[in-house]
Amino acid sequence: MKVKSWHFLIYIVVALLGFSIVTVYSTDTAAFGANSRVHQGVSLQFTKHLLWVLLGSGLMIVMAKVDYRHLQRLSVPILVVSLFSLVLVLIPGVGTVTNGARRWIRFGSIMGVQPSEFAKLAVVIFISGYIAKNQHRMSEFKRGFLLPICIAAGTSILIIKEPDFGTSAIIIAVSLIMLIIGGIRMIYVLFTSLAAMPLIYEIVFSSSYRLRRWLAFLNPWADPSGAGYHIIQSWIALGSGGLTGLGIGESKQKLFFLPESNSDFIFTIIGEEFGYLGVVAIICLFLLLMWQGLRIVHATKDIFGFFLGLGITLMFGLQAIINIAVVSGALPTKGIPLPFVSAGGSSLLFSMMGIGILINIARLSETLKTENEVHVDAKELGDNIVHEQSPVKLWHKIMHKVADFSW
Repeated sequence: MKVKSWHFLIYIVVALLGFSIVTVYSTDTAAFGANSRVHQGVSLQFTKHLLWVLLGSGLMIVMAKVDYRHLQRLSVPILVVSLFSLVLVLIPGVGTVTNGARRWIRFGSIMGVQPSEFAKLAVVIFISGYIAKNQHRMSEFKRGFLLPICIAAGTSILIIKEPDFGTSAIIIAVSLIMLIIGGIRMIYVLFTSLAAMPLIYEIVFSSSYRLRRWLAFLNPWADPSGAGYHIIQSWIALGSGGLTGLGIGESKQKLFFLPESNSDFIFTIIGEEFGYLGVVAIICLFLLLMWQGLRIVHATKDIFGFFLGLGITLMFGLQAIINIAVVSGALPTKGIPLPFVSAGGSSLLFSMMGIGILINIARLSETLKTENEVHVDAKELGDNIVHEQSPVKLWHKIMHKVADFSW
């Protein structure tokens, strides 16, 4: 029996969650002596992680069953709610400060939400709906480029205020790629990028901690117990794993040597316990996830579904690339979780929602295969058929080569 693309997508996510559950449990065994995180021999962090996995799985099922085209009508309200939550988290007494960043809205001592994770998905939904509605005007500067990029930039500025430079960079990158494929002129991107250079320089180098991270990236051994500590400990963990790893639960760096070992730096613990083979397995799973996402995007019939699936796939891919690059020392340290693997409720929750949307896009596309069904859908969508639009048509042909790849 032929495996459907969305079936394969579920298998990939389950495999990533399997790595996540095993590694989070392993890292939390180091806290069994700390009463603040352990209750009667049970790790509270691990229990919370399992609860988020179950909650995320439930939301994935819900989003897989709800017609994704409803999101186009709700794209503006969803964006407004995300912007409101980003403003709310900056208010003292509402947003919770952890490790010097005000990124969470807590509900008691156990549950909390990170609005920036919601904002990533909200911006993807908004830009997808915007391109679908204004496809024939995307080459215009004001209507096609200025308004959507201002929305993305405004969202990113609010996130930088937390501060969270990594998430804001992902939002801008995904938005620009979507807009370029949607038909904006490259000259707008070029001149806007040049004009934004002084602002980016100011954001990166005006903050002392970002400057220290940049210097540590260039030479971590110059400050091995300070700014370079994270990356040095990460290298030690990755190097200790060898080919097959030290074994599940045998990591040494999780014993309070490597901070954030169950979240942002969980990839290094996988490398230490599962070795080079485990690292390659994780990378291959994300490559397969990207491939399946592109296959789903390729099969969809309408502009909104095309860009919604593309944006979600890019979001997962960029997050994985940045996280792996950071922990391996190829990029300066950023607080970017590894999708589906890092512990943390908000990232996992909204990632699972994104997977649910991708599954729904794939399932709906499969129901529109026959000529009659496609004809009915085309009648409902008017000119909003992805194959008839340019420059989407060019990108669709390029992705055809990737999507049709078969083992």
